[in-house]
Amino acid sequence: MSSRNKNNKKKQQQAKPAAAVPKAENAAQLLQALEDGVDKLKISPRTATGVLTSQEKNRDIKVEGFSLSLFGTVLVEDTKLELNWGRRYGLLGLNGTGKSTLLKVLGEREVPLPEFMSIHLLEREVEASELTALEAVIEDAANECKRLEALAEELTVNEDSESEKLQFVYDCIDELEVDKIVPRAAEILHGLGFTKKMQQKKTKDFSGGWRMRIALAKALFIKPMMLLLDEPTNHLDLEACVWLEDYLKNYDRILVLISHSQDFLNGVCTNIIHLQNKKLNYYGGNFDSYIQTRGEKEVLQMKQFAWEQDQIAHMKEYIARFGHGSAKLAAQAKSKEKTLARMEEKGLTERVTRDRTVTFRFKDCGTLPPPVLQFNHVHFAYASDKDNEIYHDLDFGIDLDSRVALVGPNGAGKSTLVKLMVGSEVPTKGMVRRHHHLVIGWFHQHLTDILDLSMTPLDWMMKEYPEEREVENVRRIVGRWGITGKDQTSKMELLSDGMKRRVCFCWLAYKEPHLLLLDEPTNHLDIETIDALADALNSWDGGLVLVSHDFRLINQVAKEIWVCERKNIWPWKGDIQSYKDELRRRVYESKDL
Repeated sequence: MSSRNKNNKKKQQQAKPAAAVPKAENAAQLLQALEDGVDKLKISPRTATGVLTSQEKNRDIKVEGFSLSLFGTVLVEDTKLELNWGRRYGLLGLNGTGKSTLLKVLGEREVPLPEFMSIHLLEREVEASELTALEAVIEDAANECKRLEALAEELTVNEDSESEKLQFVYDCIDELEVDKIVPRAAEILHGLGFTKKMQQKKTKDFSGGWRMRIALAKALFIKPMMLLLDEPTNHLDLEACVWLEDYLKNYDRILVLISHSQDFLNGVCTNIIHLQNKKLNYYGGNFDSYIQTRGEKEVLQMKQFAWEQDQIAHMKEYIARFGHGSAKLAAQAKSKEKTLARMEEKGLTERVTRDRTVTFRFKDCGTLPPPVLQFNHVHFAYASDKDNEIYHDLDFGIDLDSRVALVGPNGAGKSTLVKLMVGSEVPTKGMVRRHHHLVIGWFHQHLTDILDLSMTPLDWMMKEYPEEREVENVRRIVGRWGITGKDQTSKMELLSDGMKRRVCFCWLAYKEPHLLLLDEPTNHLDIETIDALADALNSWDGGLVLVSHDFRLINQVAKEIWVCERKNIWPWKGDIQSYKDELRRRVYESKDL
């Protein structure tokens, strides 16, 4: 077979969908697949196509004609997928545009990718087992080393001994540092918040959030050629976020991450990919550079669009007036018709499409005489560990003008303090006094568990608040939180995690609280939604206590920063950036390895 025919055959093979997608026979089967996992029915919910145009040996990846659909809905259509070696990409886009699905397609190799390239997608916590945290991190090291050695042996037979590809595989083997596996794994775990004692604890004894940290440590430890991270900071405290940011900004392979934290994206990314209108748009630089470049690009695009539309209008008017006039005028009209045809054939500039924006609103709560929430010499220890107090002799008050961010290391008790405020935990000594008219809105990481996923947002809100009997009124209520169109009448099991969280915020806002206690409210929200939430909080007249790993949100809404540490609470004298600087100093001065 000729070289040309071989190439054509190869392209035809690459252009096929990477995964055959058998269809469910009926809607019931499809819904069951959603509940039990599509793997149970051997159904892939995704269809991805594209042609790998970069050379198989090249570490840069270019896929032309890339398209992606999920359950038949087109998310990406006929665009270019390009990932270059040594670059760290932030993947942006509104909730529901397909960011996580795109990472899944790359992680599962559902588009053509170089076979020699190792890919790791962080998507679930490690299995609860008898392995210690340290053992769980290093268990894949031997397998990865064997894989690389086998690949090197294969390349030695098929490649020149001096080839760049073979040399790169040898470099990967060297970087694993087999003789330093344990200290390297311990260093990564420590950076993610694991003490020496915790590193020897069995994974089955950790919560899901901590097992997710172990999974992240595993991904960082094996250092794949392509690392895919979907909201890696969701289960981290601020100190671990600072460590991870500094670690990833030195990642010298291919990194693609989804994050709602602009601060984190600024610290890590060299490039931004914006998924908008089913296309992948590429920008150089970090998030701030992307915002500036995109703004400048859109200004130029609108000017070009306006100029073209003006030219088209004039030409069409001329053609209509003089197309059937004198020979000279008709000839000029014919010329303008040709010019217009050439412009349309070349492609006209599109009108700038702005991202959909939402505006949230909490109803003003009025006033209550202070203090609305008072801690009087409060001590607290969990019943299972009465000898180890989490807090000792707390004495402070919260009023409706309080805007407090709680910060501190993981395990210091930030979430526990919020539980004491709301009353789900009771002091072992002392008293928490709440104003008898005080209404508290508590948002926590498991609040979505209250949702009945078999119901639509409209039906569920009407069930929760039966006094609202008019459907149109409930439509307006949920619409204020960006739940519009078909999302209002779709079962919540089909909604994105970000949309489910909007339903929870809507539910909280309807209570008309005086005080909001928000524990990690930004997980699964896109940047635009977080900004809308910040605007809503800043225009609201109630009190706020916030626990968040998002430095930017803290900077936007908090007037005070309280440090929870060493069984006590005290105000931080600087801003959140100075606290971040202090965390960075601690990270590098820490000796607990």
